[in-house]
Amino acid sequence: MQKKEILVTGKKGNISVKIAEWLTERGHAVETISLRGDAWLQENFQNYSAVVHVAGIVPKEGVTAEDFYKINTDLTKMLAEKAKKEGVRHFVYVSSMAVYGRSQHISPKKGVITAATVCEPNSDYGKSKWLAEEALRALEDENFLVTCIRVPSVYGEGKIEYLEQYRHLNEKFGKVPYVFTKNYKSLIYLGNLCELIHLILESQTGGVICPDDGKYSAADICSAISPDMKKSRMLGWLLRIMGFQSGVKRYFGAIFYDERLTEVFEGKYRMFSLNEAIKIINNEE
Repeated sequence: MQKKEILVTGKKGNISVKIAEWLTERGHAVETISLRGDAWLQENFQNYSAVVHVAGIVPKEGVTAEDFYKINTDLTKMLAEKAKKEGVRHFVYVSSMAVYGRSQHISPKKGVITAATVCEPNSDYGKSKWLAEEALRALEDENFLVTCIRVPSVYGEGKIEYLEQYRHLNEKFGKVPYVFTKNYKSLIYLGNLCELIHLILESQTGGVICPDDGKYSAADICSAISPDMKKSRMLGWLLRIMGFQSGVKRYFGAIFYDERLTEVFEGKYRMFSLNEAIKIINNEE
């Protein structure tokens, strides 16, 4: 298959850098671009067949509601309009699971996202991503294919914040609270996300894609981080009884995609299991 000229937005972010490296290693001609300031507006997109839009802003201290809409929504629309006008045929947008507006729940049935789940974002971050998706859909036609990847929590080398909170819990409790075995947490290793994007570009797949690493619970994450740590059902039941507390819901509540949503490309994008990914992050392999 003929390789594509691909433009990846974001020059310094862990995700954009890894995606660019991954695609380059697979024979694609890849360039990265910074969207800070207005200089990017003068760039010529005519040589690119695809844009992978990664750059954006996530919730963190100092970020305002206005920042979310200015960067995640308005900038995405401007980028896509320029790409379409200059002949780019495929626009891949790294969106977020936050567009659903769902939060962790002690009951797995209330934490699952299915094909029937309506997008009702309840945060400025989620709303900004959802509005960006709507703007992209309005631009799509037979000459401009749009793919929206609604990623869950992303982790990988240089991006371990999600894992660190469970490492902290392991240190605090001293045992893995092994009761929440069906309270699955959708998350995706950066390498698996990169391969997913590679497959999307190769197959020219459009639409909405909801990926994850598979069915892993908070207990599975804790065990993968500290494989030698003993499991405790008593501690797990105690935490389940306390499930009304926000902290317990945050760490052990279910928030996950139904597996029928995640089996795109027959799951071939899942090149690394959770345990394998953590070993790579820890430089154990």
